[in-house]
Amino acid sequence: MHLLLAIILVALTYWKGDWRNWQKYAPTIQYVIISNLLYNYFCHDFLLWEYKGDLLQEKHNIVDLVYTFIILPCITLIFLTQYPYFKAKLSQARYILYWVAGSMLVEFIMIYYKRLLLNNGFEYWMDFFFYIVMYSLIRLHHTRPIRTYFISILVIVFLLWHFQVPL
Repeated sequence: MHLLLAIILVALTYWKGDWRNWQKYAPTIQYVIISNLLYNYFCHDFLLWEYKGDLLQEKHNIVDLVYTFIILPCITLIFLTQYPYFKAKLSQARYILYWVAGSMLVEFIMIYYKRLLLNNGFEYWMDFFFYIVMYSLIRLHHTRPIRTYFISILVIVFLLWHFQVPL
């Protein structure tokens, strides 16, 4: 399922992404990659969500590399390319909520087929808030990266504290 998701997203990104101006989005894509790598660094022995492989029962690390370097960059490029920058704040909020709903639907399917496990107190309903923060920070990073780094540090500290992640 993870490989199918990656293929679908690569195709969608090719179709809907702004490949001609990829340099404009590269810093935010790097931010997303680094954020996911930091999650895996801090939570390597205390995963809140864990991917289960499809082919040959790969370990979480291999599947997570696909998410880190293929799936999340594709999502970021499509999200930013299609973002309604010059529309009303309500339209922008609605756009983020569509992405939150879509992400939760994909995650629900992954959980249902046991390709994603939620661990250590992290529950499915929490993803609603997680995705709101994630997509909001992706959008904010695109225009105000320094502010985003500060907010990201606060979010990381809160999540490490809330889930009592042993460092």
